Amino acid sequence: MKINYNNSSLHSTYSLLQIIFIKIGLAFIFETIKPKKPIMQTTSNYIKTVLKVLCVICFMAFSLTSVSQNSIRIKTNNGKKNITINTNSNDLSIEYEGEITLTDDDKDIKSISRGGFIEIKKSSFGRRRRIVIENDGGELVRKFFIGWSEKDYYPDGKEWLEDILPDVLESTTIGAKSRVDRFYKNGGANAVLAEIKGLNGDYIQSHYFKLLLAKELNTNEIANTIKTAGNTINSDHYLSNILKTNQYQFLKNTQTIDAYIDAAKHVNSDHYLTTILKSTISDRGISDNQLSSLLQIAESINSDHYLSSVLKHIMDNRALNTQNMEQIMKLSKSINSDHYASEIIRELMKNNLDSEALIQVLEIVKSNINSDHYATGIYKELANRNDLTENQIITILNAIQSINSSTYLSQTLLAFAPRVKRGSAKLKQAYTKTAKSINSETYFGRAIKAIY
Repeated sequence: MKINYNNSSLHSTYSLLQIIFIKIGLAFIFETIKPKKPIMQTTSNYIKTVLKVLCVICFMAFSLTSVSQNSIRIKTNNGKKNITINTNSNDLSIEYEGEITLTDDDKDIKSISRGGFIEIKKSSFGRRRRIVIENDGGELVRKFFIGWSEKDYYPDGKEWLEDILPDVLESTTIGAKSRVDRFYKNGGANAVLAEIKGLNGDYIQSHYFKLLLAKELNTNEIANTIKTAGNTINSDHYLSNILKTNQYQFLKNTQTIDAYIDAAKHVNSDHYLTTILKSTISDRGISDNQLSSLLQIAESINSDHYLSSVLKHIMDNRALNTQNMEQIMKLSKSINSDHYASEIIRELMKNNLDSEALIQVLEIVKSNINSDHYATGIYKELANRNDLTENQIITILNAIQSINSSTYLSQTLLAFAPRVKRGSAKLKQAYTKTAKSINSETYFGRAIKAIY
């Protein structure tokens, strides 16, 4: 597995600041060297002023470039992790295997699981230093190198490790579990969250969030952790992974549900929102009331494809109560595509349709389906149902008057004709009234002939 990440938003911001500073500096140069009093000002003064301003500009540009070009690469191979952190002036490389525990002050490595090791290398302005610590038969063996020469670990190696560990801990998951355990023991979830905010990168932060959420947190701690994750993690991928973990815990009460929904609103990708909802909905332990709350997240999905996918998944996997069915119908009205809207309507029609539900389905067809072709397909499926009352069929016959095509309108009427033929005079009257909307005499004649 290979992970690359950097702070792209910071990179863009600093690049913009570079341009602004350079433009301001150049404007200042031109204004400064413009000879207002040529006779009084010497060439030497011009040169000194220009050099001073150029030095300031170069310093600002270099500083901003140094900050903006940090990057981290993470590789995992057969249990070994290799992490490379590159900046303009420094290259830090860490390779390790096994569970690593740090001292309580985060200044030294306390233990490494049997067979494990850690190697830290740093090159800074051409100077290279390296530390290797490994578990050899239960004892930690420590080595320190400058260049290719091994030096005494104490005190120089120990001091260098103490100096470099803050950078290592901010940019890796080394010792993460023991650190989360320690912070939580000493200061609860708030102490862990404070540490997470200082970590570099969504990958590292999400790892710490998951470790914290694996603990027995109370309601306030869960809600605060979810809220902080939503405000801290920029990556939709990593935030969605957090929200897909321990969903039952997230949905235990109103407070945590509200925090969960708010965090999900920070996910911008319809794809990841869909994966969150599908994963949660598939949990049979989710109650109808919890599902009702989750459907609020679906309101943020803009894609007809993904929204219809979520709604179909719900209807395929759950028996819906009246409230949730109404929510799905409401969400269906936001689907603009005739294709996806018709798919959802067909799923809705698999349920028992009372008069109120039928009216809502017909409203969705009228408002969302612009194609006579798709609308006719839906009405034909309704015609094949045996559980519709005469009053419901009359409601449908009144609704299909919105079909503009004489061909499709006649086809729809012919689908209802067998039932109308056996029905009451009132039913035949409603059928005939709709048939009069057909502009073609041929199609009109076929429709009327079919019920007598």
